[in-house]
Amino acid sequence: MASNAPLGEFLRSRRLASDPSLAPLPTKGVRRVPGLRREEIAQLAGVSPDYYARLEQGRQATPSDSVLRALAAALDLDAAERVHLFNLAHSPVTGRGGGTAARSARPGLIHLMEAVGDSPAVLHGRGTDVLALNEAARAVIADFYAKPAGERNVARWFFLDESSRRFDDWEAVAGDVMGMLRLDVGRYPDDLRLRSLVDDMRARSPLFAAFWEEQRVAVDVPVRKVIRHPTAGTLTFDVVGVSPPSEADQTLFVFTMKSGSPTQEAVARLMAEWRSGGAVT
Repeated sequence: MASNAPLGEFLRSRRLASDPSLAPLPTKGVRRVPGLRREEIAQLAGVSPDYYARLEQGRQATPSDSVLRALAAALDLDAAERVHLFNLAHSPVTGRGGGTAARSARPGLIHLMEAVGDSPAVLHGRGTDVLALNEAARAVIADFYAKPAGERNVARWFFLDESSRRFDDWEAVAGDVMGMLRLDVGRYPDDLRLRSLVDDMRARSPLFAAFWEEQRVAVDVPVRKVIRHPTAGTLTFDVVGVSPPSEADQTLFVFTMKSGSPTQEAVARLMAEWRSGGAVT
């Protein structure tokens, strides 16, 4: 019988994270473990307890779309989690692997990146690879071009480089990075580079391993970002993500600044120093 362990693991994690008080079910007895019970999810989704148990145990690989929609509603999944649920359910059946990711940056996104002036801009590829970044991003965030090509990855930077701690609310931002990586892993289960990245990071970073076990997924990142730069001070940005429909694997994140703001003035000084050859990071 076909199996789907990743789907089962995700369902179990979302069930344990669910809030029984929000479910339209009568409370029955003392709950010794967090989240809804298996039989309660089955009842809410309109499937048998045995069928749901097989799903969560990874022994039922091919639930229908109607069952997936019912499970998403029962577990109160958000938009990113719903996408991930369907990716996990369909990948083993359809063979959507995407074994080799396109690593060349889209010319249109490069042109856009060059047009944003001194607003930091980073072009993400599959698995949070950094495909390109402008001078402002190198000065404000990290100079990924100074790293070996195989290490130009946002997840690697967040969990293996202390300089990533310049992001205020680091844990939340790192969780969003992890969520984007997991979404790609679910979308492309046959991508060997993604598997290798996750295995390597789990071995090298206990914190990454702990975040990974949370099964978090994310499509977008929060708009507001605060960076405590070692020389420029506290910088506040509103982040905009641009991803062309024809290239869902590539997203340009632009860190915008309000005109005349202290952040814009600080970045202007930082970039003047950067271009003069001064060490700013």
